[in-house]
Amino acid sequence: MNTLLKLSSLALAPLWITQVTEAHAADTKQEPVITLQLNKADTTQNGCRVSLVVRNHLQEEVTQLALDLVLFDNAGEIADFLSMKTGRLPSGKTRVRQYDLPSGDCAAISSVLVNNVTQCEGTANVSPARCLDALKVSSRAAIELTL
Repeated sequence: MNTLLKLSSLALAPLWITQVTEAHAADTKQEPVITLQLNKADTTQNGCRVSLVVRNHLQEEVTQLALDLVLFDNAGEIADFLSMKTGRLPSGKTRVRQYDLPSGDCAAISSVLVNNVTQCEGTANVSPARCLDALKVSSRAAIELTL
């Protein structure tokens, strides 16, 4: 009986390994995204200069991406509203953009909210709603970046 059990286990092992490998591959597939990282924030004479890293992981080129942003102060109150355009984002391309936020000292800004995608142009498959759904944000700076 043990021999029969061992033989059947050996016979089924390749099938089990294949299923586990396929399931793992399906779990590791990622949805196409546009990543936006607040990489750095420095106070300058012009205000708070932020460096943003944006990467288009979509299959389509984005010819223009515009974001509606809301800045919050350390008390959690709305400090400012602004719009940011990234310019052309080819598929698979990373871009770094710098913007001067008019809110003064970076230490006075606790977070930046991506309130909406107001413009996302490209192929027929690209739209503001699709870009908003595909947007993933993070921050390496003291200022939090949220959706």
